[in-house]
Amino acid sequence: MALDKDRVATIKKHIAAGRHREAFAALNESITPWCAFPEQARAARLFASIATTDLGLRPIRIALLASSTVDQLVDALKFWLAAEGFEAKFWIAPYATIAPSILNDQSALYEFDPQIVWLFETFRDIRIDIAPGDIAGARKVIEAAVSVRQSLWSRLQQNLKCTIIQNNADVPAGDGMGNFAAQALWSQRSILRQYNLDLAHAAPSGVVIFDFDHLSSLNGKRTWFDPRYWYHSKSAVEFSEIGQLAFQAARVIGALKGTAKKCLVLDLDNTLWGGVIGDEGIEGIELGAGAAGEAFVDFQRWLKALQRRGIILAVCSKNDADNAKKPFQKHPDMQLNLDDIAVFSANWNNKAENIREISKTLNLGLESLVFVDDNPAERDLVRKLVPEVAVPELPEDPAEYRMAIEKHLYFETTGFSDEDRNRTHLYQGNASRAGLQAQFKSEAEYLKSLGMIGHIGGLDSFHLPRMTQLVNKSNQFNLTTKRYSEGDLKNFDEKHDMRVLHFSLLDRFGANGLISVVVAVIRPDKTLFIDLWVMSCRVLARTMEEFICNKLIDTAKEAGCTALVGEYIPSAKNGIVARLYDRLGFELVDEENRRTTWRLSIEAVPTYLTTFVAQQEADDAPGRGADSHTV
Repeated sequence: MALDKDRVATIKKHIAAGRHREAFAALNESITPWCAFPEQARAARLFASIATTDLGLRPIRIALLASSTVDQLVDALKFWLAAEGFEAKFWIAPYATIAPSILNDQSALYEFDPQIVWLFETFRDIRIDIAPGDIAGARKVIEAAVSVRQSLWSRLQQNLKCTIIQNNADVPAGDGMGNFAAQALWSQRSILRQYNLDLAHAAPSGVVIFDFDHLSSLNGKRTWFDPRYWYHSKSAVEFSEIGQLAFQAARVIGALKGTAKKCLVLDLDNTLWGGVIGDEGIEGIELGAGAAGEAFVDFQRWLKALQRRGIILAVCSKNDADNAKKPFQKHPDMQLNLDDIAVFSANWNNKAENIREISKTLNLGLESLVFVDDNPAERDLVRKLVPEVAVPELPEDPAEYRMAIEKHLYFETTGFSDEDRNRTHLYQGNASRAGLQAQFKSEAEYLKSLGMIGHIGGLDSFHLPRMTQLVNKSNQFNLTTKRYSEGDLKNFDEKHDMRVLHFSLLDRFGANGLISVVVAVIRPDKTLFIDLWVMSCRVLARTMEEFICNKLIDTAKEAGCTALVGEYIPSAKNGIVARLYDRLGFELVDEENRRTTWRLSIEAVPTYLTTFVAQQEADDAPGRGADSHTV
C-alpha cells in the first residue's frame, strides 16, 4: 500500500479529527524502508503532525554526533523508531565536532544525558596519508584510528550511563589501485577493511558497532554515495538510502531495548519443502533435488542458523501430526530435525488459534512472533485475527524466501550468550513441563516433582551480558519498566548502598539458565527499595517469585533494613505483575495514576514465603550476596 494522495488525505483526516492512533497505523501500513526518498520525507512530515502522547511510546534520548549532515536521517529515524515503539528525542552535535563535544565535560552533550550516543562516522574520518608500499605506515594508521575511538568511548562511559553506537567505515567503491587494492595492504581499501575488523575487536562492553560498510553494499556502493550531495550539502549518504539506514538503526536500537522478535513460526507444506506431505509422501515432496528442492534445503539451513543463534522455531501446520513429522525423522535432505523445534503444532485447527496456543506454551507475547506461510489466505487470516504477530509476504519462488524475511530485520541482536545458544532446549523443557503437569492432581504435587533448585549470585563479568540482555528484553515480568546498560549495572554494583543480584533455576528437565535480575537500593530510612525486578516468563507460576522475595528479605536483614519497598509502574505489557506484591504479602501504601507502592515489614525472625525451589549449596557462587539463607 503506497503513500499516495488518497492515503495521505486519509491520514490527514485522522489527524484533524484527533484520531492519532488511526493516523499512525495508516501511515505505518503505507511506508516501507525501501520507498523512495520523497515518500520517506512525506512520511516524516506526516508523523511530525501526529500527537505521540496518544501512541503509548517509550521515551528515549539519543545523541547523534557526526562529521556529515544528518537532518534528513533524524527526521526519518524518528518515524522508524516510533514504529519500533519509541518516542525519540535527539540532541545533534554541531557539524564535525565529535571529539570536542565528547572531550569537553561541560558540553551540551552531557547536559542532555542521552541513553544512546551514536558516533556517526564515515570512511572520511579515517585519515590515510602514507606513501605507496608503506605497510608499517598502514598499520600505524589503523592503530591510531582505533585508539582515538577507544579514547572517545572511554570518556563517554566515564561521564554517561549510555550505550554507544559506533559506525564502522563504509569502504568506498573506488580505489586508485584498482583490483590490486585487495592485495596491497597499504591501499585505502585494505586499510579500511582492517580498521573495521580491529574496531570490532576493540569494542568493549557497552559499545555496539553499526555495520555501516555492510549497509553501504546492500544496494551497491555506487548508489550509496553521490559526490554531488557531499560537496553541496555534506551528505554522506545518497538520499534514496536514508530510509533503509534509518530502519536499520531503529531495529538495532530496538534490539538494545528488547523489541526484537524472538520466535519464528513456520508452516510446513510448500514452506519447508515443496508439495503436500499428506498427499505425496516423503518420496514425493521437493527437497534436495532440482532447483526448488535445493532452494528449500538452503532455506532450512538459514533457519537452522537462526535457531543456533537463539531464535526459537515453532511449527504451525494444517496436517496430521504423524505425517508432518516424517520428513524431520526420515528425509535424508531435511536440514531441520525435531530437536530444533520448540513447539510442534500440526492439526486441523484454525492457525490463528494455534499461534495463540504456541505463544501461551512458550510464555512469549504475540508481538514476539513472526509467522511464515506460503498460503496468502493463511497469512491474511493471521494478520486479521492476531494482528500483534508479524506476517511478511512470501514470494512464490522458494529461492526468494530468505530474502523476503531477512529484509525486515526482525531478529536483530547486539550480542550472543550461552542462553541464546541453548534457548530452544530451554523452551522445549517448558513444553515437557506442561505435559508433566497434566499428570498431577494438584499444582503443589507437580511443582514438588520438578525438583527445582535455585542459584543466587551477584554481578560478575561472566553473567553481566546475560543480565543486561534480560533487563532490556523483559517486558511482561518487569515491575518498573526500567532499562539499564552493562555500564549502569557495573556502576550500581560498585556502590555500597546497592545490590545487584541474578537468579538461575535448574529442574529435572535441565537448566533454565539465568532467569531473573534484581537491583535494590538501601535507603536512609532503613528500607530496601526494589528498583528493578525482571524475570523470564518461562518460569512464571513456579514459586520462583517467592524464592526471590525470600532472598530479598535476607538481603534486607543483612543490610540492617526493617522493610522491603517495591513499586509497580504499569506499561502496555506488564499487567501480569500488577498484583505481584499483593500476592507476596506486601501492603499497599500509595497509589497514583495506576502506579502503586508496596511495603513488607521485616520482623526479627522473618516469615519466609512457601516455595518449591530449594537453594543451591555452593561455595563458589560468584558475586556479592552469594552466601544466602537456604529456604
